[in-house]
Amino acid sequence: MTSQDAGLQTLTRLYVRLLHVLFALSPCVAIVYLMLFQDALLRFESHAFHELAIAVAILSCLFVAWITWHCYLDSGEPLLRWLTLGFIGFAVVYAPHGLFTGYAQDYPMLFLLYGPASRLTLNLCLLFGVLNHGRPADPPKARTDKSFWLLWLAGFLVFDGLIAWIALSPAGSMPLVRIGMEGSALLIAFVALLRMQSRGSGLPLLAIYSLSLAMFAQSSLSFLLAGPWNHQWWLAHAISASGFLLLSYGVVRAFQTTRSFATVYSQEIIIRQLEAANERLTLMATTDSLTGIANRRHFFERAGEELIRASRNDHPLCLLLLDIDHFKVINDTHGHQAGDTVLRKMAGRIDEMLRGSDLFGRLGGEEFGILLPETDMPAAIAIAERIRQHVSGLVITHENLKLSVTVSLGVAQFPSDGERFDLLFAEADRRLYRAKESGRNRVYPAV
Repeated sequence: MTSQDAGLQTLTRLYVRLLHVLFALSPCVAIVYLMLFQDALLRFESHAFHELAIAVAILSCLFVAWITWHCYLDSGEPLLRWLTLGFIGFAVVYAPHGLFTGYAQDYPMLFLLYGPASRLTLNLCLLFGVLNHGRPADPPKARTDKSFWLLWLAGFLVFDGLIAWIALSPAGSMPLVRIGMEGSALLIAFVALLRMQSRGSGLPLLAIYSLSLAMFAQSSLSFLLAGPWNHQWWLAHAISASGFLLLSYGVVRAFQTTRSFATVYSQEIIIRQLEAANERLTLMATTDSLTGIANRRHFFERAGEELIRASRNDHPLCLLLLDIDHFKVINDTHGHQAGDTVLRKMAGRIDEMLRGSDLFGRLGGEEFGILLPETDMPAAIAIAERIRQHVSGLVITHENLKLSVTVSLGVAQFPSDGERFDLLFAEADRRLYRAKESGRNRVYPAV
């Protein structure tokens, strides 16, 4: 990737980030508009519409809670446990808000307090979900523990009773009660949002989670500025519904894919993972697993390319074939693990001696090849001799053993010893055996 491409990538990432922020804050535009221009006397008080809207919201919430619970059963992800509880808690605490709509005139606080209470319940669960994100999955037995879910359901019902008691008490008519609950819901959503942003996750479902938190925070802000049944109040409901729809979309996407918020990846992450996987596959396909140098197939492919380049540019090129002397004795005497240690360490030391343009590969067993681009015969023989001397001076340690080996090398030059790689290889192989027949631990042709 060029520096220009990298700069464009950074610029587009910043632009996407800006789009997320602008979308997350878009409800603020409507909130401020109504705050500045709304007619305070203009109200839309429709009990039937309100009851229908709440009924739809609760049924949707219970459906999504059921889907979320199934995702949790499969993945055990703690975030999904808290998300399930959030949906259940919201439905249970929000239901009286619809049931008491008809009592809005006679018992206004009994009607009004369940709204902020339900948002406080949901946002608390969402915050706990954020705090538990990334923790190990819950064990299967804990996921299906009925007592856990029944205990929480009982807790939500007790909270319903507590809200009713507060609403019917003298304290319920104090504005501070409703403002305190709504303000707490706003603050909790904001804290959860900051916590989520600090994690810096690029996962798309967690981005949806963050956007939902932003919607819920702005919904509470709108409710704080609203009066019952005015346009700001209805806007607050619409913003809250938007956050819920976003969150439910994330849950459904998780259910349709991996059933986990943490393993549904963005296109960018998938591309990076595919690139990394391709690199690993390429490495596996071209590298000898024991020594880490080129394998036979890759060596022959690269050698053919280098011969074409040398012929086109009229540059010298030499091939060295190297074989470890009496390697079978090491395997038979000390075992194949000792032989593997010799191959690995010797290959590593030879690789350190070569140039970056040289190609070093294991051709099979204890036989290796070295391709030396832009190297003539005298220089190649000198390199082969340095390798021979270096290997003969090595002491290779395996467990409590100290092993020494020698190598024989044959050298051939392109194109004088072969105009095709198979011919060049055959000549280098013939010279390698001449070196072995001459007593081993030598280079043929000699210096």
